[in-house]
Amino acid sequence: MNQWSIERKRIIFSIVALALVTLIGAPLFFWLYDAPTCFDTKQNGDETGIDCGGSCRLLCTAESLPLVLNGDPRVLKVSENTFEVVVSVNNTNTLGEIYRAGYTFKVYEAQNTIPIKVIEGDTFVPKGATFAIFEGPFNLGEGVKPTRVTFEWKEDSLVWQKNVSPVPELKVEGLNLSREITSPHLDANITNLSLENVSNIDLIAIVSDESGNIYAASKTFIETLPAGKTAPLVFTWPEPFRETGNNICDYPADVSLVIDRSGSMNDLGLNPPQPLTDVKNTALYFISQFGKNIQHSLVSFANESSQPIDATLGFNLITIRQAVNDISIATTSAQNTNIGAGILSAREELNSLRHRKGTDKALVLLTDGVATLPDKAGVKDYPKTHALESAELAKKDGISIYTIGLGKNVDVDLLKRIATSTSEAYFAPSTNELNDIYQQIATKICKIGLAKINVYVRIFPDRSFLK
Repeated sequence: MNQWSIERKRIIFSIVALALVTLIGAPLFFWLYDAPTCFDTKQNGDETGIDCGGSCRLLCTAESLPLVLNGDPRVLKVSENTFEVVVSVNNTNTLGEIYRAGYTFKVYEAQNTIPIKVIEGDTFVPKGATFAIFEGPFNLGEGVKPTRVTFEWKEDSLVWQKNVSPVPELKVEGLNLSREITSPHLDANITNLSLENVSNIDLIAIVSDESGNIYAASKTFIETLPAGKTAPLVFTWPEPFRETGNNICDYPADVSLVIDRSGSMNDLGLNPPQPLTDVKNTALYFISQFGKNIQHSLVSFANESSQPIDATLGFNLITIRQAVNDISIATTSAQNTNIGAGILSAREELNSLRHRKGTDKALVLLTDGVATLPDKAGVKDYPKTHALESAELAKKDGISIYTIGLGKNVDVDLLKRIATSTSEAYFAPSTNELNDIYQQIATKICKIGLAKINVYVRIFPDRSFLK
């Protein structure tokens, strides 16, 4: 057999063998071959553990960093017998999340090793984020005083999953905390900077002091925030962050009360003079809202401001209270309304050597009428102009001005222009509203040491987490 015949037989044999492998071997291979998956309880393919790591959605335990608590969990009083618990958590796994992570809060009284309340729940752990877990409010019954709380994860529920999808960008800004010593109120705005609508947004506000101690927490949620839109946020608390009384103001302020004692301040009664008597009582209430960091002074005015003023800046509450009680309406002549004179006298006192350098200055003016003095020949509405010019001088000296118009005969526009802003101008139809107004002003003047406000934002995977 020549060489050519041998080569031909080899070629034919190779073709037949290849055909048999293709027609029989390939189907048999695919029928018998068990491809590696992320659910076959084996470590195969590119997995770094059994059904985890590599291209699998589940992350192996060794590949995930532990969840870290940012400080201790806190138990917070909401109102009498009612409390809430909160903890801040940091997940440093930039691609790792947990759909439902179980946890347990345990609340204790002082020196008690047995919890008075146990709270169990589960939550979504977002990738690469700091978030807060909040439970409450709950009632513990009369006389129960919790002092501490612990937090633990249910380890068997910490199933890490990989998520490479981009996180929608939400921005919270414009935080404004007010009424800290009455009924705290936190306003803010949230904007969806993403190109798509975002749903199931959980928001928890935590307020802390300079030492990192948590004063309060509050929770809200948004069902859907359209792309590119901004929505308002409101967090409220029913009780003050600190009980009223001594030392409620962590930062000092010098305050001058400026009170109208013109003839109209006894139009509602002569014995005792009304509304002057009610005004003095509410002024005393206003003074009682502050602690030892506040200096008070008092200026009363009619045709002119009192000379010397009723009380210079000082800490002696007995002195300032006596000065308020001593305010009376002169009967020797008609008593008109020189608002500008009252402002100038208060300004002079707030700029005196008795003022503490670097301390906030506030002027709180109350009147029941319109400016009628001083006169200036040839100048129309000079009493009003004089009051405005006096207010501008005070504002240039860094004095915050709050105005209160009592009754229906006040110049609303003038009082709004005298005040530092229109939100610092208040109007009371009667003396019944004065306590509330003075309290609102006190909360703006009195500042407590709240150094940090955090609003933690989480986007839940579905509505089942909203509660």
